Amino acid sequence: MTTPQNYLALAPHGVGLMCAVVYFEHGPDVVGWWLGARGYEYHSAYFKLENFFSTKPTRFYVTDGMDLYGGWTSLYSARNPVLDKPVPVEDAVSHELNRVQGMFAAEWLFFAEDADAGAEREAYEQFPLPLQHVNVRSKRLNKFDESQPVWIYRSHDCDLDVIDYLQQYWPLDYHRS
Repeated sequence: MTTPQNYLALAPHGVGLMCAVVYFEHGPDVVGWWLGARGYEYHSAYFKLENFFSTKPTRFYVTDGMDLYGGWTSLYSARNPVLDKPVPVEDAVSHELNRVQGMFAAEWLFFAEDADAGAEREAYEQFPLPLQHVNVRSKRLNKFDESQPVWIYRSHDCDLDVIDYLQQYWPLDYHRS
């Protein structure tokens, strides 16, 4: 497994966090997690892009929300995405996904209702930025490219082909232009 890559899109004076993605390569596959806006709600899921780095067709598997241990329950790249029977997530992959997602969320995100988010709420008042349900940590805001209305952060080796593929099928409102 390789180094996790991150991609975040933020509409600071609009809906706030549009999407946050962390992923890593696992052989020819890409596995990861996303969180993002869908209407007025946030949707999150673990995903697997099977055979993304091969000549075989890519299969886009998704969990039911944060239920990583329930297996891949949907195949978003199929005409009928709901699977009859969940496909198990490999143990090594599930443990690594859980670890990577936890580290990413702790480093980049906070929830407005978190009891320990008082300093973050105060920092948002100082910017001033509207506080949303899910927010980017204030110390990370300077990492974003602010040249467009939607601010973008992507880690150095983030493959935008991964993000472009995800947004073809995911249920989030965000679509990279």
